[in-house]
Amino acid sequence: VCSRAVWQPMAFVYIYNVLQVSNAAWREFLRSILGFTDIQLNTLLIVAYVLLYLGVLTYKYYFIQWSWRSIYVLTTCINGVLSALQVLLIQGITFGLSPFLFALGDDVFADFIAGIQFLPTTIMMVHLCPTGSEGASYAMFTTVNNSALNLASAISTMLLSIW
Repeated sequence: VCSRAVWQPMAFVYIYNVLQVSNAAWREFLRSILGFTDIQLNTLLIVAYVLLYLGVLTYKYYFIQWSWRSIYVLTTCINGVLSALQVLLIQGITFGLSPFLFALGDDVFADFIAGIQFLPTTIMMVHLCPTGSEGASYAMFTTVNNSALNLASAISTMLLSIW
């Protein structure tokens, strides 16, 4: 951890994940304002998990030769566009699609992007592990990664008071 080659990528992953502040009230908006049923919400969840897996496969078969920096830049840009689509859904601008189909496009594809980002992050973490302490090092790296996601969720919840 003392080596710059270790803490710098870890810091990038941590800061990147902390800045991925999601909308904590999004599911409630879909349920109460748009009237999504439990079946529709569960369908969104199932499709999101399937696309997460397809994102991992997409990276494995198509993006494996790309640098992880290029992957992060591309997927961050796409994620920005998809986040803007949520604003359109809130405004009721769905281009003739039902709100459910539009939510499939903007909400669920974020998990596809997360799947694409998963493997480069994991591969980077594996390469950072020193010989002889791979298990402890990988556990520390994944803890840093997951704690950033939890902090981003907490920040998202705190930001709800703005509205």
